[in-house]
Amino acid sequence: MMKKIALLGAGFIAGVHMEGWKRVEGAEVCAFFETNLEKASAFQDKYQIPHYNSFSRLLEEEKVDIVDICLPTFLHREYTEMAASHEKHVFCEKPIALTVEDAEAMKRICERSGVKLMVGQVLRFWGEYVKARELVEEGAVGKVLSVDAFRLSLPPTWSVDSWILKPELSGGAAVDLHIHDLDYVNWLLGEPQVVFAQGVRSPQNSWDHMVTVVNYGGVIAHIEGGWMMRGDFPFTCGFRILGDEGVLEWSSRAGVNIEEREKTSPLVLYRNGEAKKEMEVREEDPYYLELEYFLDCIENNKPVERGTPEQAILALRLALAARQSAEEGEKVKLGE
Repeated sequence: MMKKIALLGAGFIAGVHMEGWKRVEGAEVCAFFETNLEKASAFQDKYQIPHYNSFSRLLEEEKVDIVDICLPTFLHREYTEMAASHEKHVFCEKPIALTVEDAEAMKRICERSGVKLMVGQVLRFWGEYVKARELVEEGAVGKVLSVDAFRLSLPPTWSVDSWILKPELSGGAAVDLHIHDLDYVNWLLGEPQVVFAQGVRSPQNSWDHMVTVVNYGGVIAHIEGGWMMRGDFPFTCGFRILGDEGVLEWSSRAGVNIEEREKTSPLVLYRNGEAKKEMEVREEDPYYLELEYFLDCIENNKPVERGTPEQAILALRLALAARQSAEEGEKVKLGE
């Protein structure tokens, strides 16, 4: 039976999700919620679906199974709680929330209401990141010794009233952008133990360029992230995984934002005594894949295992610890 989705937001990432949902078999976006009339009008013109400027009215008037939250981070808890209290499954964009307290509250209400909550930690579906993790699990690089990951962009210009650049609303790049790679390295290496970070503050006093070193019980990760690049600097991301038998490396430099995400370089495996290997990677839009996965979990009553609230909360705790470390100039131990 067709599952009906209410999409909250009409900004850049909501458009990415809309295109993803259009391709998911058995799913249909039945309506969207947006309070900015200019964005709402453009979105409605493009997609021809009902618009509501009241989420409660949308829930009253539309039959909805899933609520997809593409709203600013500071609104995630409020709208997750509204959706869960109406017994709707929730897909929420990352970061899960601005505080661990809010994130834990979101997890609890979804559990109490018997609905699924998934967070859009999209690197867990991104071809190169998924393939690299599979190769590490198979022992392609031997024992992992260190991981480097990076994500660099121009300051984001797409947010209404520039909320993304206000640290009290977005957490700054230290949370909003950096969290992608922090979550990925958690996925690779497990529980982070100690973090030390330094960063650069923006004119808005936001930590918008971060260099974070995380100790995972002897394996070191060096993670750089920020949106303070200048000029025509392209959106740049990638990783290098060093093991005692080999190295995996990948990087991408394309576009201003993720709109050119299909333009990418190969994932390469280097091993002693062997020619370098360009690895085959699944070429599919990761935003579509995560939404398809969530629908499958709901339809077949399977637990969400990628993008769980617990994983999202751990990534948030690590991001907040990194920001604390930068502010205090000291190492921060996780779990204390």
